[in-house]
Amino acid sequence: MSLPWLEEHMNALHERLQAGRLGHAPLIQGPEGVGKRELARWLAERILCLQPSGREPCGQCRSCELMASGTHPDFFAVDIPEDRQSIPVDAIRGLIEKMQLTPSVGAARVGMFVDADAMNRNAANALLKTLEEPAPGAWLVLCSDQPANLPATIRSRCQKVALRPPPFESAGQWLAGECGDVDEHNRRAALVLAGGAPLAARWMLKHGEFERGLAILETLVEPAADRRSGKLLDEWQQDAAGTWQWLARWLVLMMNRVRGVGSADLPMAARLPTDLPPGHVARLWEQALEGRRAAGSGSVRQDLSLGKWLLEWETLMESRSRR
Repeated sequence: MSLPWLEEHMNALHERLQAGRLGHAPLIQGPEGVGKRELARWLAERILCLQPSGREPCGQCRSCELMASGTHPDFFAVDIPEDRQSIPVDAIRGLIEKMQLTPSVGAARVGMFVDADAMNRNAANALLKTLEEPAPGAWLVLCSDQPANLPATIRSRCQKVALRPPPFESAGQWLAGECGDVDEHNRRAALVLAGGAPLAARWMLKHGEFERGLAILETLVEPAADRRSGKLLDEWQQDAAGTWQWLARWLVLMMNRVRGVGSADLPMAARLPTDLPPGHVARLWEQALEGRRAAGSGSVRQDLSLGKWLLEWETLMESRSRR
């Protein structure tokens, strides 16, 4: 999958690597859906490739073959274990041990953090020494949607690579090539709702998430909607993090409309009420953000949290209808 907006970053990283100026711990950061992990994977392949063809990994050497098969002995991907909510310290200690071994294929080893900001405090502390005193030929490539959640001591020892969404029209053209079977208005709306992030918009459209978001909007604004039903709560908590994210998106649009900052690309936004107390809406938005964070940590019962939020929203809508 070609991501043309990453070309500039790939060229810059290639030049730094060639000149020996690429630090041992690039931190690729930016909003969700702009290609951080794709760029990190390319960089790992480029570092490990035995016969790079200019900027690109050759795709034919032993190292490239092993990367393609997912069995490279010098590449270590670190992610949240299935039975955990964060990256534990044991995972970092295991990575450090592997990174200190002699490379099996070439002269380099690469550890890639899929979600670096998911490290718990002990894990981050364990990684710190490796960042301060990297082993020869060892590279750590970190990806982060929310770099502010990383300890300052980690961030200060990394080399930041900041990704941003591409220009809207360029992103729209790319999305049209990926989702040509989707109506243009829906593609543009998905891109707006994704904050201009092309991969996030593509995921919405390919996985039914765009339709789910519209269904959540319908529940919020439709007067006849049964917002107190147990069935609705069961549906929403099946993907609580996604539900909270959609609630936050719609509330942001609502606050924007109150300020007169509507979007022509989102005709459905015209259905959002503009006569609710701004302070109340802002508080519900903050609760949605907190709900999203809590859903990621698994520390809160989502049925109770979502039920409480829905009750407050329902009370707000009832008070509006009585005015």
